[in-house]
Parts: sequence; structure tokens; C-alpha cells
Amino acid sequence: MSIQRKFKVTTTITQYMWASSRSDAEKFQEELIKKGKLDVMRHGETDVKYCFAGGKDFLEAPEDISQTRNPIEEPRRGDWLEIEHGDVKACALVRRLTRRKVYYYEALSKTERSVDRDRWIQWASQHNIHPSYDGIVPPFIVDEAINAHEERGMLSGFSATPDSSLILEILDKYGYVPDDYEVENGYWAEVYIDNAISEKILSSQKEPALRTGTDGDQEFGDFAVGFSEELPTMDEFDSKF
Repeated sequence: MSIQRKFKVTTTITQYMWASSRSDAEKFQEELIKKGKLDVMRHGETDVKYCFAGGKDFLEAPEDISQTRNPIEEPRRGDWLEIEHGDVKACALVRRLTRRKVYYYEALSKTERSVDRDRWIQWASQHNIHPSYDGIVPPFIVDEAINAHEERGMLSGFSATPDSSLILEILDKYGYVPDDYEVENGYWAEVYIDNAISEKILSSQKEPALRTGTDGDQEFGDFAVGFSEELPTMDEFDSKF
């Protein structure tokens, strides 16, 4: 559960100079900025304070743009957890949160489950936690997108190309919805899967005859496991350690 607060953000360029008047100092500062000799990125200093003023026009900053949130103590939708046991990996994707519970999608059983926040924090502390801002899409989603392209004959031949609408459909299925900032600057999750599919297409073209005995039977790709009702849940999986 994300709590948003109001902040007053000021970025300033401070230059000390000798001048005959305030106007001369101001004009020269403006000239330096126009000529690129003073630059916000190189010379600016940003100061952030809590703001209690009302009636102001507030911009909404993209969530996690600073990538400083601790995903263990502050889980958010889109964070995902891996528990490894030998060659098998269990994966859980956070779907929503309440004050007490973390609701997650469990890739092995293809079900949505919930766990107390304390239990989730314990898992995240002991295993591999991926914050939603790290730019990595869970492998089971990537595999599903690749398999969907393969079923449509889009990994080989003249039609071999990533399908943006299909990728977005699968991402939406798992709760990946781009905000305005992501749309404007390139939707990272779509780009990530697009690159994975492009690499799959290139590898298929280079080695078309290489097939394994498990091709067509695996639904997890790198996870090297199939789905079955007899597979353990995350709790059962974790208890093996």
C-alpha cells in the first residue's frame, strides 16, 4: 500500500559574482544559462521539503523513480519473489496489498494466494526479491509471451516478429499497466519482453534443428518445470529449507 505525501521541490543554480548592480548580475546569470555554461544537471542543487500548503498545483512523481524503496520492508504491487530449490524456482508476484496481507500470484500453481505481511517480509529477507523498479519481468511471464508467439507461428518464417498487442495483453493479465511516465519514456516491461522474443527468434534462425526432448512440454522455460496440481505451494516449497 503506497502512501503519497506532498513535497516542495526546488532546484536552484547559485553563482557568486562581482557586478555593478543586481540587474547586471541577473542578466549575466541568464546569459550563462542561455550559452550552456551553467546547467541544471551540472550546477543545480535540489532541495526537498514536506509541504503543507494547500491550493497548489502538485505534480505527481512516478512511483519508485529514485529506486530507493526497500522492497523487503515496503512491498508494492509488481514486486516478485523467487525461492530456489535445486533446479526448480518458485515465483510469486505481488498483485495487491492491505494493511495486514500481501496478495500474490503463485506461478507454480497458477493461483492467487495471500500471506501475512510479516511472513512475506520473512520470505523476502531469506530469498531473492525483485522490486518492481528493477526492470526485470518475471520469467514465467516472459515464457508465456514466447509460447503465445510460438503458437501463432510468430517465431519463425516471414511473420517472425514480436507482436506488441499480444505482449501488452499478457502484461495486462498479470497487472502490468503502464503509467503516463512509462508510456512517454518507453514502456520498460513491453521492451523487456520484446527483446526476449527477438533473441528467441534470432536463436531459432541460427539453430533451427536443435530441439530437446522437453520442447513443447515445458511451460516455464528457464524454470525447467511443468505445472501440476501436485506441485507445492510457496509455503510448502519454503518449508523444505
